[in-house]
Amino acid sequence: MVPVPSNEETDYSKDSGAVKVLRILQRHTALTDDRLKQEADAVLAEADNFADVLAYLKARGFIESSTVGWQLSNKGNEWLGQKGESLTTEEEDVGVDDQIKRPYDVAKLKVEQKLLSVFQALRKIEKNEIYLTPEFQRAFVWDEVRQSRLIESILIRIPLPAFYLDATDLVKWNVVDGLQRLTTLYRYCRTPGFRLRGLEFLTELDGLTFDELPPKYRVLIEDDTQLIFNNLLPGTPIEAKFTIFSRVNTGGMQLTAQEIRHALNQGRVTRLLQRLASGNQFLDYTDRAVDSRRMADQELILRTLSFMHFGWRKYQDFMELDKFLIDSMGYFNNNIAEEKLAMLGEKFIECVGKVRKVFGPYAFRKFYVFNGRRGPLNKALFEAWTVCVQGYDLELLLEAKVDLINGFLKLMSDPTFNNAITYGTGKFSSIKTRFERLENLLSEVCGDRTA
Repeated sequence: MVPVPSNEETDYSKDSGAVKVLRILQRHTALTDDRLKQEADAVLAEADNFADVLAYLKARGFIESSTVGWQLSNKGNEWLGQKGESLTTEEEDVGVDDQIKRPYDVAKLKVEQKLLSVFQALRKIEKNEIYLTPEFQRAFVWDEVRQSRLIESILIRIPLPAFYLDATDLVKWNVVDGLQRLTTLYRYCRTPGFRLRGLEFLTELDGLTFDELPPKYRVLIEDDTQLIFNNLLPGTPIEAKFTIFSRVNTGGMQLTAQEIRHALNQGRVTRLLQRLASGNQFLDYTDRAVDSRRMADQELILRTLSFMHFGWRKYQDFMELDKFLIDSMGYFNNNIAEEKLAMLGEKFIECVGKVRKVFGPYAFRKFYVFNGRRGPLNKALFEAWTVCVQGYDLELLLEAKVDLINGFLKLMSDPTFNNAITYGTGKFSSIKTRFERLENLLSEVCGDRTA
């Protein structure tokens, strides 16, 4: 029998940011304030403030100053080894089913290539006919030197790679690949205050805004530079769009599957995912362990909402996580009213809270001895627990929490269950195993007294 877990909660918000900054210092001998801030801003969640995290690290003695910058202290290194893993998400092996997948009809692929001058492209952006979604790639926005060198590439006549857009709406094109380049062009040519810096060849132009450029250069950028747009047109299956954008993704940092889904499914579901992922309840219940910078948090929420709404057995119609989630996003956007989708989001938060209140900081994680070491947040456990408790009243779960913890510890000693939350987690056999085992545990401990 395990002891009853304490209901006392710990504030992990600062610890999660601290782990990210300490890991940066672990990779370097030392970093100056500016360099550390630059690298930290690329990985810290939006809710984290670098100055606050730095002050927290200094106060706890986790970092120390040297003549060349900030360094990881012995105390910080020791703490990172103890806490670092538990404040992250476990790497996931999704796997694939052996079943032959149903391919889409390639004859339905409709791609149109257009040539537009930079001036024409900027006009479309101004009229919102080319839609730039800055939150889509906020994790790797280019710095001003990189943006300046893109402008310099145009001025020395280096051709830009093609752009890929979802033009299912013939009037409003949604950028999937090339967002940073288009954003840079729009920012330099249409917004005040952006001055070129760090140029390699045309150094005489350093410090100039677009309006300050010699006329020949302004004409070269706006009128003489042709941009290639590859537009996917109406009638192209959503699965085909996903495949194409996965393969043509040309950015320096490859887009994740959820970032592509986000670009292809703008609407009520993307708004809901953003709201849930940034909410304090989700962040607190998960100890802020799920990375927000590449939409890993939104993918986890989408997975869970999909299983909550459709049930895990529906997954057998897809046998592939990408297809299941693409279909779910389309369904949520087009077939569920905004109010009902919001209610599903509320139920999601309620269920995540139930699991957290039963297991405390061990919620959604592998552990083999209660009050012992806890592992990173496990996505398969997160979705399965959250879905399975939705039919049970919180008070009932709290009354039975000791038995639930004991039962879960027994499951963790079963290799079949452990494998189902570790290897091939996207296979139907794994999904069936983990959902059925948790459903059976809840039924045995709580009976039929569901909410």
